[in-house]
Amino acid sequence: MKIFGNCLVKNEADMIEETLRSAARWCDRIFVFDNGSTDGTWEKVQTLAQEMPEVLVPFRSDCVPFSNTLRKHAFEHFRHESNDGDWWCVLDADEIYIDDPRSFLASVPTRHHVVWGIYFQHYFTELDADRCVVNRMNYPPHTLAEQALRYYRCDYSELRFFRYRQGLQWLNGSAPRHLGVVHPRRIRFKHYQYRNPDQIRMRLETRQLAIRQGCENFSDYSTETDWREKIVPASSCHCIDAPDPFRIEEDKIPRHLELPLQRMVKLFMHGAGLWP
Repeated sequence: MKIFGNCLVKNEADMIEETLRSAARWCDRIFVFDNGSTDGTWEKVQTLAQEMPEVLVPFRSDCVPFSNTLRKHAFEHFRHESNDGDWWCVLDADEIYIDDPRSFLASVPTRHHVVWGIYFQHYFTELDADRCVVNRMNYPPHTLAEQALRYYRCDYSELRFFRYRQGLQWLNGSAPRHLGVVHPRRIRFKHYQYRNPDQIRMRLETRQLAIRQGCENFSDYSTETDWREKIVPASSCHCIDAPDPFRIEEDKIPRHLELPLQRMVKLFMHGAGLWP
């Protein structure tokens, strides 16, 4: 079993090395597509690839409008390295896994083809803002995001891994069509979307540019003009330093499993080999 990371990046210079070093512990290969970074992200990827050439591949740097379908290009270019049963990961540039993907995926039955991930979404709180004023060195790129940011909410989930087979067709979106049956268990990871004032400011500018270029992905949560508007009250979050550090708000997380009838149809069609 091999694991292929498919990473799409733009302006993540303060964290990209942390993410890729972490993912390199469980990925056999990581393919990176940079869609127009201006902060040195692509240069950091290239430098890191010289250190771990067997794992990290700087696939392409191209200043094109954001779309999740951009991941399709790395998949199509490198899919010949995959065998049926290998796994592909939708890898973001600002996430660190809690569960070891290699162990987790090895336990997934062959009749299941898709694994969803649970977000532990970390936030930049008013406590972080005060701490950052006192000493900027407490936050990325001077300190690892995993060490710096302590407050999170766990109220979201989405597809993160799919099992490869030769018949997969990737037309658009963040993954190929007819992926198969979803595994009941979800893998946990930490997501660090907002990390310091400069990074938040650049992220808002980057996403507002994408919105103007026609991308609708960020239109609901990246319209602020001041980084301070992204500060989240610590009192509304859980703390990673608490005795129960990984609290999941199950009542807020979207359903990840198919409806019973749909699941039965999938199990039959894939089990009988009727869906390539």
